Amino acid sequence: MLKAKAPVSKATIRRIPLYYRAVQQLQQQGISRIRSDKLSEIVHIPSATIRRDFSSFGEMGKSGYGYSVGTLVDAFGKLLEVHTRESIILVGVGGLGAALMQNNFRRNPDLNITMAFDSDPAKLGVVADIPVYAFETLATHLEPGMHTAILAVPSASQPAVVHALEDAGIDAILTFAPKPVACKPETTIRYIDLTSELQSLLFTAHQKTRH
Repeated sequence: MLKAKAPVSKATIRRIPLYYRAVQQLQQQGISRIRSDKLSEIVHIPSATIRRDFSSFGEMGKSGYGYSVGTLVDAFGKLLEVHTRESIILVGVGGLGAALMQNNFRRNPDLNITMAFDSDPAKLGVVADIPVYAFETLATHLEPGMHTAILAVPSASQPAVVHALEDAGIDAILTFAPKPVACKPETTIRYIDLTSELQSLLFTAHQKTRH
């Protein structure tokens, strides 16, 4: 497996899926190698940043040659463990949660929402062929090996939900409620703040129009 030479920054980790998606598309187009400046045009990340990110994992390219697309696909695929099937639970079957269930990672069949939970009795049943259970029955429905959850719940509900997930053995959580929660040391949690992401996008776009 591809291993980092030193601890990898969170920013680099967030960019790895973008690189992987881009080189997959290049491979499908029959392109065998790519230079950092050309990859930069595709992923909209500065070429210097790309070279620095890639160097975190050793010598992945050659000066004047660029990078082997096949090598990058294989290396980042292993790093992301894309061939390891991951069964995911979702908590919160509102508008966002239901949309996630309808999509259910169609572009990556190894990621799969297999069950969902909600505290509203009106939302229990089946959505997009995925069963929705009462949240209080969480522990009775989890299957062995499940350790990943996506949260689409209000910020006010997040602390109680996270602690219940931890008690049930879930230790990898992606949440759309941006307010940080005190977690167990072994729990890995990622926050997606859509408002901040949009503001950052607009700021970057406005900066470009001013130059």
